[in-house]
Amino acid sequence: MAVLTKRLSILIILMFLVLPVFAEPSIYDLISDMPQDRVNEFLSGETIEMYSLDGEYVPSIAMEGSMGKSKAKKDYEKEDAFTLGLATFIEYPADWNGLTFEEKKLEIINTFLSISTIKGITYISHSSGEKPKVLFSDAYTLVDKDSKKEAYDVEFSYAPVSYKYQVAAYLKDSIFGGNKYLVDYDISESEIFMTITNYSDLKFLLFKAVPKGELNMCVDAVMTKEGIAIFALATVYGQESTIETPFGSIHLPSAFMKRITSLKNWFIQEINK
Repeated sequence: MAVLTKRLSILIILMFLVLPVFAEPSIYDLISDMPQDRVNEFLSGETIEMYSLDGEYVPSIAMEGSMGKSKAKKDYEKEDAFTLGLATFIEYPADWNGLTFEEKKLEIINTFLSISTIKGITYISHSSGEKPKVLFSDAYTLVDKDSKKEAYDVEFSYAPVSYKYQVAAYLKDSIFGGNKYLVDYDISESEIFMTITNYSDLKFLLFKAVPKGELNMCVDAVMTKEGIAIFALATVYGQESTIETPFGSIHLPSAFMKRITSLKNWFIQEINK
């Protein structure tokens, strides 16, 4: 009996050694910095928005301890940049109920990697009577950043605990035309952080609107016990908020809020398929 008890004790210890020590955080532990009057909106699935140019503290709506919050703070403090962000919270899809944490994480990673599915995403055009319009008419992964050749979307076969990865992509935009972007992925235990940086100048009506490398658009997904917290951020460096040309003007904060809103909607749509 003593030998059996000893073996059982060793088995229990070994089980604890091989079990992952990480546990999903609760969403309620990640929103301590969020303005109290926005918490209920956020938790009910509404999208809350903030603009640094309006004097709003954009990092306050990012999840505590997240990569999204860290980047939002860093960019917010830059004197020659402006930021805008949004946050929302969604429950895991119903058909994920039987999935393990790692399987859910893999679904999120591969959703972010599916660049080609960005093609056709829409935004709501206020000037056209609140009608949806296509924002990105084409989207695909490139062989590499200096190539124009289309490649298959990358797909992971397992969810790494921690990993950094980069792909190049082509996005054809309704305002800025076709451009190359670098897409960086930073994966941690419970977070998948996607950053899109322009690898070519963004032009508006043939005029340079945002030079190469001066735009970041990020989408951050933090896994919690209750669901997925989504934070999206756009930062423009060294530019005025409005670009004026002889043929028209464009308000960059509004333009990029449309884009990160569409990227957020794309992510939600794809994981619910």
